[in-house]
Amino acid sequence: MLDSLPHQIAAIDHAGTIVYVNAAWIAFGRVNGMGYDFEWLGVSYVNVCAIRGESADFQIRATGEGIRRVIAGESDAFEAEYPCHGPTERRWFMMRIARLTHPGSRLCVVSHINITARKIAEEAMEALSVTDSLTGLANRRRLDVFLADEWRRALRQRTLLSLIVFDADNFKLLNDTAGHAAGDTCLQAIGKILIQFTKRPTDLAARFGGEEFVVVLADTKVDDALVVANLIREAVYGLDLRFGDGRRLTVSAGVSCLRPDRDGTGACLVEQADQALYRAKRNGRNRVERSEDADRGDRHAANPRTPKEAFQ
Repeated sequence: MLDSLPHQIAAIDHAGTIVYVNAAWIAFGRVNGMGYDFEWLGVSYVNVCAIRGESADFQIRATGEGIRRVIAGESDAFEAEYPCHGPTERRWFMMRIARLTHPGSRLCVVSHINITARKIAEEAMEALSVTDSLTGLANRRRLDVFLADEWRRALRQRTLLSLIVFDADNFKLLNDTAGHAAGDTCLQAIGKILIQFTKRPTDLAARFGGEEFVVVLADTKVDDALVVANLIREAVYGLDLRFGDGRRLTVSAGVSCLRPDRDGTGACLVEQADQALYRAKRNGRNRVERSEDADRGDRHAANPRTPKEAFQ
C-alpha cells in the first residue's frame, strides 16, 4: 500500500536511522542523483538534516530541531515546507514527521509531499497583489512596504534615501482629446522607462495612482537623484507621443532626499517630493525640481550612482 502512494515515505527509529523507504522515496532519490544501487536503510536522516543546517539558513536548522523533538518524544508531530529546486525546475515539498501511535513502538514516519503547484499558485497570487495591472510596476501596497523597509535600513546604516515623484503633464487633456486607451498607452510607456532606471535591488518604480509614479533610490544623494529624474524626463520626451491636439507627452518631477531618523517615516519623503513636483508644474511643466529641505549628503555613498555608468 505504501509503495502505491505518490508521496515519499520513510520510517526512522529512535536514533533517527532510516529503517524503511517506499518506492516513491527511492524513485525521487534516483532522479536527484542517488545511484540505482544506493542503500537507504541504515542512513541517518537526522545527520543529513544536521549537515545541511550547518551551512544553510535558520529555517533548515529549525527543521532539524523539530525532527529531533519528535524523535525524542517531546512532540507528537512536526511539519515544514522547504524548497528543493532541480537544475531545470523549481520544486517545493512539505515534510512531516510523526510518531507511530502503536503501543510500544519507537518508530517515526517521515513523509515528503510535493506542493510545487500550490506554491507556484501562491507566488502568482502574491505577485498580482503587489503589481499594477496596467503598467507592470509595483502598486501602492508594494511601495508602502518597500519604502518602510528601506527607511529602516537607511536608518540603521545612516545612509541617504531619495525619492522621485513623477506626474504626466496635462493627462486629463490627453484622456479628453485622445481617449482613455491612448492614455493607458502613455502610462505603459512611462512604466517601461521607469523600469530601465531602477535596476538595483534597492530601487523601486511604482505607480502611485492615476498618472502619478514614484521611484525610490536607496543610498543615493539628491544630486544623483536629480540626474536620474532628468534622464527619465528626457526619455519620456524622446518617445514623441502626441496628444489628440498634437501636444507632446511630458512628465514633471519632484525630488526629495533625507537621512532617515527615528521620528520620521517614508511619508516625509513623499510629502517633500510632492511639494517639489507642484513647483515643477507651476514653473512650466516638463521639468524637475528638488525639495528645499533635501539633504545633499556630505559623505560618499556606499553604492554611488554616477551619470556616466549607473543609469544604463
